[in-house]
Amino acid sequence: MPTLFFELALILALATILGIFSKLLKQPLVLAYILAGLVISIFGIFKGIDKSVLELLSNFGIAFLLFLVGIELKIDDLKYVGRAALLTGFGQILFTAFVGFVLISALGFSPVVSLYMAVALTFSSTVIIVKLLSEKHDLQSLYGKIAVGYLLVQDFVAILALMFLSGFGAGHGPNVLGLVVILLKGTGFVGFTYVVSKYILKYLFKLTSSSTELLFISAIAASFLFASIGAILGFSIAIGAFLSGLAIASSPYRLQISARVKPLRDFFIVIFFILLGTSLSLGAGKVLISQILILSLFILIGKPLIMFAIMLTLKFRNRTAFLASVTGAQVSEFSLILMTSGLSLGHVSLSDSALISAIAVVTITISSYMILFGEKIYRFIRDPLDRIFPEKVHDPYVAHREQLGDHVILVGAEQMGWDLLGFLKTKYKEREQILVVDFNPEIIKSLSAEGYNAVFGDISDPEVLEELELGKARLIIITEPDVSDNVHLIKFAKEKNFRGVVVCTSYWLHDAIKLYEAGADYVVVPETVGGKHLAKILADNWEDLGKVKKQRSKNFEELLTHKIF
Repeated sequence: MPTLFFELALILALATILGIFSKLLKQPLVLAYILAGLVISIFGIFKGIDKSVLELLSNFGIAFLLFLVGIELKIDDLKYVGRAALLTGFGQILFTAFVGFVLISALGFSPVVSLYMAVALTFSSTVIIVKLLSEKHDLQSLYGKIAVGYLLVQDFVAILALMFLSGFGAGHGPNVLGLVVILLKGTGFVGFTYVVSKYILKYLFKLTSSSTELLFISAIAASFLFASIGAILGFSIAIGAFLSGLAIASSPYRLQISARVKPLRDFFIVIFFILLGTSLSLGAGKVLISQILILSLFILIGKPLIMFAIMLTLKFRNRTAFLASVTGAQVSEFSLILMTSGLSLGHVSLSDSALISAIAVVTITISSYMILFGEKIYRFIRDPLDRIFPEKVHDPYVAHREQLGDHVILVGAEQMGWDLLGFLKTKYKEREQILVVDFNPEIIKSLSAEGYNAVFGDISDPEVLEELELGKARLIIITEPDVSDNVHLIKFAKEKNFRGVVVCTSYWLHDAIKLYEAGADYVVVPETVGGKHLAKILADNWEDLGKVKKQRSKNFEELLTHKIF
């Protein structure tokens, strides 16, 4: 046992060192963990280790990963990600799987293996894409919203695929009776999850919520129980863990539980990727370099082109379509888990799994830079891209643009923006002089119906900014707190000889200072304003604090009126 701990320490130390280099090269840590497993396998460090222990820890990692996916994946959210995200997500999966199956079959693989690989190649990494978009401050951009939306669709499909596969026993393939049994068991398990979520977990977490530690233990107990039931029903423990997370997704305590479980996931998933790296080494002997290159090029070029074509048919402009498309130019952690499941079932070989792992290393490495430098790449290829994919004539972003003058530009119409609209409409007889920019299609639809000049887009897109007639505007109000977008708009407005007032919003004081330095005329910090407002309420009612309770109903009604769609 001491030897096992020492060797495990060496493994984690190597993963740490490679992780440091990975961060310096702006690469995801998952790549460092896979390379750590590859190095360990090449030098034979695993020879004296009981791999069954590491495989157990690896299974914990997958279970905790899917547990958190379940917590964060609300089925209802699929209704709100937008038509573009839904069509891009499902369309990309279908077309990539079809083209991938034909391509992989042409490389000499069997139909079953080709199907596994084709499906695995359709998924993109939620963890990597969200992290990189967050670093770029592009999560709130239009293309960022679309990317997150289609990733949600992909995660949902990936879970269904894993649930489907986990219903088969090792060495067994699909048949009609087997499919019916899996469907019945899966439906029953999902129904059981709903009942437990509504009638048991709801009250259990209420009882344990007084202690963060007790809440965490109860959530882990529920996860293990669901995982055990899943195993008994013939599914994997990971599917049971996912459904337990889904049962917690609607709980008001989901954020506290998620925050406590993430460190566990981060540790155990490291072991999974390290073991994956060892399989890359063990199965590499039968993997051809030409196969890695061909399929990697398909992911890096073909897959984005498929997504690009889908988005063009949805009438998005080249820039938005390109930036959203390049985010998906890699394979996902779900792709690797899918191949691991196929390997355990005997449907694919070790070399097949190693091939997908090798493609993961190549595509994750290159696509990370494609995402980070997407804007620069687009500017470089914009002209040839426009010649190959000439943009169709689009409706202008701004209606009656030629009539704008002395107008107000409001960026973001939710919450604060909605209150401001109530004031602005009292100052303008013509609502078309109130120009609202938002990337929520429901909000745009609602505002357009009320006569506002509503623009669907985001302020990081120069094509949108060009049509706002910034040089003629009287006032710009930005309710979105993203600092980089605020600074970008301020600089763009100054270049257009804007002489009016710029009002921005910032969550943090140091960001507010940056905005003032960039040229903002006034910056609202909601927490500061909220603190002053609360202090005033307490001061007005200090002699009789019971009056605060009497304001509850009035305040509640005011909040309900803020719903705009």
